[in-house]
This record gives sequence, structure tokens and C-alpha cells, in this order.
Amino acid sequence: MNKSIETMWKQGFVSEGELSIPKVNDLYNRKSQNLVDKLQHMFAVNIKAIVVGASLLIVVLSLIGAPWLGIYICVLLAPLVLMARKELGNSYNLSKGQSSLEYLESFNAWLQHSITRYAVYYKFFYPLFYIGMVTQGLASGAGTRVMARLLKAYPTEYVFLDIPGYVWAVITVLLLVVIKYSAALYRLDLNMIYGRQFKKLEELITDMRALKSE
Repeated sequence: MNKSIETMWKQGFVSEGELSIPKVNDLYNRKSQNLVDKLQHMFAVNIKAIVVGASLLIVVLSLIGAPWLGIYICVLLAPLVLMARKELGNSYNLSKGQSSLEYLESFNAWLQHSITRYAVYYKFFYPLFYIGMVTQGLASGAGTRVMARLLKAYPTEYVFLDIPGYVWAVITVLLLVVIKYSAALYRLDLNMIYGRQFKKLEELITDMRALKSE
């Protein structure tokens, strides 16, 4: 189905004289709906992947002696799953009783709004995730032994919770870096997964606007 539409789409610009306006509009309608359907499917799959991944993470971390870290990460991910399901539901509620261009513009507006909301969430998620990982590492048996060796090799009078002051300094600097670049990390992750489809959406809207203005 997608292949036939893509072929017809390309042929439509090669043989303009053979296509009527209604036929061109129909191609736009079908191409637009296919792209939206694909994005919505990808969003739904991503939500399921987070739920399944979080469940497996609890099992794995429990087996290696870090069950509380698994629970902590799941608690961090729970708001994301709830928000993602709500946002995806909102995308299905967009009015389809409009032109393909207006529908795509509405979908793109919804998409940008969702991305903004997720960016706010990830500003908190990444730092809290980092804190959880560091806490687990320091509290573990291996972490305790490493701190003891560091104190023996590089003694200091600044020690808190059996952790050298210079280690706290490194942890704090890295935390500030994570906080500063949380939004950038989210955008990078987003583009790696959906970047190609987002570009197609932008190009399709641009093409349809250009056609409308002619």
C-alpha cells in the first residue's frame, strides 16, 4: 500500500498533465494519513517498550542486588508513561473533518506541544536518574571499597559519609552538567528515534503549503 502510494506520488509530479486536481488532493490525503498513522504507531510502540523495559529492569537489578534502584527508576518512568498515553490519546482526538494541510498543521502543533511538555519532564528525569545511579553506586559494597581505597591513597580532611570531598566535588560537577544539558539530551534521543519521520512531516507540510499558494 505504502509503496503504491509512493509510486503514484512520484508519478504525479512527473506526469502532471495526467492527474486531475481531485486526484492530486487524494494522493496528499493518503500520504498525510499514512505518515500520521506511522508516527502514532511509533509512539504507541515506544510506550509499550518503556513499560516492558522497566519491568525487566526491576528483575535484572533485583538479581544483582539492587532492587531499590529498579523500583526508583520505575517510579521515575511512571509519570512519563501516563503522560505519553494521554498525549497519544489527544493526537487521536484531532479533528479529521478538515483539509489534509489543516489536519497536518494541527497534528504538528500537537506534536510540538507534546515535545515541549516532555522536555520539561526530562529536565527533572535525567538529574534524578543520575542521582539514583550515583547513590546506588556509592551505597554498594563495591562503592564502599573504592571509597576506602581512595581515602587510603589520597587522604583528605574533608570527608562526608565516608566519601572524600573531592569525590563529592566531581559528583556535583557532573550533576550540574546533566542539569544543564538535560533538554539537549532529550532532543538528541528524540531525533535518533523520530528524526527521520519528523523531517518527512515538515517537508510534507511545506510542499502542501506551496501547492496551496499556487
